[in-house]
Amino acid sequence: MKNLIIIGIPRAGKTTLAQTVAREIGAAGHAVSVVSADALVGGLTQVYKRNLFYAGFIRPLKHVFRFLDRQYTARLIRDLHIMAGRFLNEQADVSTVIYEDAYLTVDRAIKLFDKKRFKIVAIGYPNANPDEKMTDIRRHDGNTPANRMDDAELRKFVDAMMDNSRRLAHDAKKCKIPFIDTSVDYRGAIDDFAKNVIKFLK
Repeated sequence: MKNLIIIGIPRAGKTTLAQTVAREIGAAGHAVSVVSADALVGGLTQVYKRNLFYAGFIRPLKHVFRFLDRQYTARLIRDLHIMAGRFLNEQADVSTVIYEDAYLTVDRAIKLFDKKRFKIVAIGYPNANPDEKMTDIRRHDGNTPANRMDDAELRKFVDAMMDNSRRLAHDAKKCKIPFIDTSVDYRGAIDDFAKNVIKFLK
């Protein structure tokens, strides 16, 4: 069975999809591992903090000089995907791997993962009602950066993520990658995909 790469928009349901799919694969008797890019980023950030150049120069100044922030973020994402590519290929030898990542584009995912071993699915909410999405974030997100925004900031965030969802859906269609739309029926869209995941990964 092939492994699953989930790419998508923040708050679209990547983690819920990964957990739901893992239960289906486990119930079918297969060993399964779930890996989150956010967890790997957290680990990389801790490593960076031990670097004297980062701790003494980049970290204090990256919020003042935006180009330093952009450079830092680009390096972090680059290192994340180098590490993830190596780790997931090795982990795939011992279990079915489910990897969820908000930092991957469709093109980057296709280049990074061998299609003989991995299949890609994208998830987003291009047709969501912005007010309803804001309410869902307030209700379910807990202490996240999005939930700490005021209403104006959160609305701007949701609008931007809907635009990103539309671009992701377009790129997925162009590359013949399934796109899960959680705009209206969040749970139903995820469950529908998970029911057929064994067949999808064959």
